[in-house]
Amino acid sequence: MESLSKTLGYPDPSIYAKSLLDYILTNSPIILFSADKGGNINFVSGKSLEALGLDPSSMKGTNFVDYAWIAEIPEPDGSLRSLSQVEVLELVLVGKEISAEIEFGGRFFTIRISPARSVSGEISGLVGVAVDITDRKEAQNSLEKRTIDFKTVISNLPVVVFSISPEGQILLSEGKGLKHLGLDPKEITGKSIYDRAESRPEVLDAFNKTLQGEESLYHSKINDLYLETRMYPRLNKKKKVEEILGIVYDISDRLEYEAMIRFNLSVISQVNDAIIALDADQRITYYNKYAAQLYGVGETDCIGKHYSVMFKEDWITDENYKAAMKDWETVGASKRELIHTLSSGKKIMIESNFKKIIPDSFISPGLIMVNRDITAKKEANESLEQALRDLAKTNKELEQFAYIASHDLQEPLRTIASYLQLLERKFEKDIKPEMREFIRVSVDAAKRQQVLIESLLSYSRVGSSSLKKSEGNPEGILEEVEKDLGSVIRETNARLVFEGPFPNIFADQEQIRRLFINLISNAIKFRSPKRSPIVQITAKKIPGFWEFCVSDNGIGMDAKYFDRIFIIFQKLHANSEYPGTGIGLSICKKIVENHEGKIWVRSILGNGSEFYFTLPEV
Repeated sequence: MESLSKTLGYPDPSIYAKSLLDYILTNSPIILFSADKGGNINFVSGKSLEALGLDPSSMKGTNFVDYAWIAEIPEPDGSLRSLSQVEVLELVLVGKEISAEIEFGGRFFTIRISPARSVSGEISGLVGVAVDITDRKEAQNSLEKRTIDFKTVISNLPVVVFSISPEGQILLSEGKGLKHLGLDPKEITGKSIYDRAESRPEVLDAFNKTLQGEESLYHSKINDLYLETRMYPRLNKKKKVEEILGIVYDISDRLEYEAMIRFNLSVISQVNDAIIALDADQRITYYNKYAAQLYGVGETDCIGKHYSVMFKEDWITDENYKAAMKDWETVGASKRELIHTLSSGKKIMIESNFKKIIPDSFISPGLIMVNRDITAKKEANESLEQALRDLAKTNKELEQFAYIASHDLQEPLRTIASYLQLLERKFEKDIKPEMREFIRVSVDAAKRQQVLIESLLSYSRVGSSSLKKSEGNPEGILEEVEKDLGSVIRETNARLVFEGPFPNIFADQEQIRRLFINLISNAIKFRSPKRSPIVQITAKKIPGFWEFCVSDNGIGMDAKYFDRIFIIFQKLHANSEYPGTGIGLSICKKIVENHEGKIWVRSILGNGSEFYFTLPEV
């Protein structure tokens, strides 16, 4: 000290020591103090007094115990013992040295108080030094808080975060993902990854790779969970691995989502429509297999390019274009027909459905097109429409022919029958019985022929073009039919049962009346000789239609005749048994088909029949 003081220009070492002490007290965050046995402060100095708002000169003569603070003394067992200033003073005066951390005036200090001894070695008071550690304490508290916050965040993340020493010991294991795996951090921390290396070789492989300073990745399955684990080396200044950090993700949902995407893409790839996705600049971002087949351009030649690479030219009528643009602006979608000219020069008719792609966090704006080749369908429709026009024309001509032919054919028959009857009356006395029988047979044949012609005329009049549809209820029609058939009902002791309620129908009410007359008349005509006829009419709702049923308890029929009975002029019985022309059910079939319905029969020979027909719901 003496040589140093002389070197620095201080002739007296004590002056140098005082100067050095003053410098330290003035520039360091400490407080130096001393007091006598009674605790009266006789010296105090230090820069940190300013931060506490204390004046050294005013503190001299005050008592050590007047400044309220509590000393926290660490015990051997790790606990803290709290001591007041009085207790501290008492301990120091018996020769104890006190080291503690205190809080005073809103600041934190480490304090060391020792007994002050006289020249004779007796304790004369105390001497102490307090170091201001407020900044360090705040930094430490901030670090601890950040550590706690970090651990809180980590422990609540749906992952597992871990660290491993180069020797393979698990140093840390945190994260909510542990619960999903049925694990407790306490069960894992401190264990070695080598404990289960035989059953989990992929873990050891990844660990060894990371020890070489490389990042590693592996996948595994535990129970029903699919996991992805990543390991990262933490290097020290010497570029050696000091610690291995890792994170485990549950990728079960991601794999399920990816599987769903692959499935959807595989389904889309099999659809017989060209599916094309475009970005906002009309560049192709997706192009399925059928699109490549339809346009003759491979996927690799299209992706990332403008959609016009698919064809030479596209054409749409002005009307369709304007309508498409209006739909696009209002609803973001449209469906229109257009013509594409392929690179081969072939023209195809396309039905194009396109819709805006609404952007979100994962999807960019654009549109998706579903293009269907309707060339063959369009040609078939045009052929069908032409055939329908031709058929309608032919049917109209046939109806006119049938009406004219039927009307013109009746006149000669009436003339033949009239003159034969006139001949019979005029030469009644001269005609032999044999001749009379010939005349009768001829007249009957002419009358039957006339009935057939009238039936043909009736059949030709039941056309779809002459329908006069209106809304009505079949119940009123059935009541009229019952009145019209009153005489035959009474003669045969028949009973009609209407099991309503019946729905309103939009139909040609006169044709429906004729339909019911024909079906009910048939039911009474083909009655069983063993029982009085009962005819039951019901209706029930089926999808898009009402299904009516007219059932009877008559003679029934064999199933092999179910189709034949609806053919015009087809009869199952001779006229001598059941008179008729065989046209009634043909008219029924035509009426039902005029109304876009169907008619069929179910029957058992000897046990009656059930005639079903459908009419569209209103």
